Amino acid sequence: MERPILFFCLLFLPLVAFTQPIAVADQTFRIDGTHEFAYAFAEGDQIDLMIHLIAGRQLKSVELLQYPDRMLFRSYELDTLLHKTITAPQTGLYILRLIESGLAKKICRFTITRTPTLPENAKLDTRVGWEWKTNGQYQIARRQVPAGKKTEVISLGGKVTVGAFKFGTQRATNAYQFALPPHTKQWAYRISVGQATQEVRRKDAEKLTSTMKLGAAKMIGYEPTSALAVYALGMAIDLSLPSAGEDVEYALVDGANLPNFINGKAYDTFIYQPAVSSDVQRRYSPLEGSFYFGLRNKNWLDDIDVTLDIEAVTETPLFTEEMYLEPLRP
Repeated sequence: MERPILFFCLLFLPLVAFTQPIAVADQTFRIDGTHEFAYAFAEGDQIDLMIHLIAGRQLKSVELLQYPDRMLFRSYELDTLLHKTITAPQTGLYILRLIESGLAKKICRFTITRTPTLPENAKLDTRVGWEWKTNGQYQIARRQVPAGKKTEVISLGGKVTVGAFKFGTQRATNAYQFALPPHTKQWAYRISVGQATQEVRRKDAEKLTSTMKLGAAKMIGYEPTSALAVYALGMAIDLSLPSAGEDVEYALVDGANLPNFINGKAYDTFIYQPAVSSDVQRRYSPLEGSFYFGLRNKNWLDDIDVTLDIEAVTETPLFTEEMYLEPLRP
């Protein structure tokens, strides 16, 4: 019996999401004469209007109109408090009008919320940002607006063999090329040589298991697949590395500087390490484009296998469609 009940609840989740009240206005002001406030509402909106006369005894009248002159609600001689719910018949411009002609000082506060009843009308900008009294012609338009960001960790690693110097008979250099994906916020890499790779990956798995048990990684809303990914995300994690093993010299360079590294000439680099069997770094630059790890073998006789684990953290902007009112040119 549990599964049908769960299915029933899940079936109505989208409906619940669209019935949550959305704040539109909260105004407190001294009322003297006629005050008009313009808002956009969507068809089917449940407009919840609450007016509180904080100081004074009565307001002459309160009106809610669908522009230009369709009266939806009117109340005379409001005394202290008014609470009213009105359904918007169409998507368009609405006017709240408060009128007071007395001489006594009066302070009024009103709040408005809207509860969409149609899913397609949930995203609506209720603000009216033009002089509607002089230009009351408008149209309903739609636009893309930011709706948050999606965080992902993308793996870019690989493996490359760097030949030995062979007593000067061959060049002991190679390079690993990678391209950072769009919207990269930060990234991390780990270089390991030969047998050191097995040890760092074993420790990686152990660290990831302990981190996930603590639940710390889930707090960021993304479940990483490696301890290096956790590190790339900026979380505190101990990625201790073995110090013994074959060494490699490496530099992080762009395409213009790679030939100079390969040929032993002067070059510009983002980072340089003269001799490591394993190394891990978190980077906040560069963040866009293709780059190279230039690698030089320190062993005169034996080739070495270099493993590069790279985890790039991306934050892709998300957008949603929003409805709004825009004035027509007079």
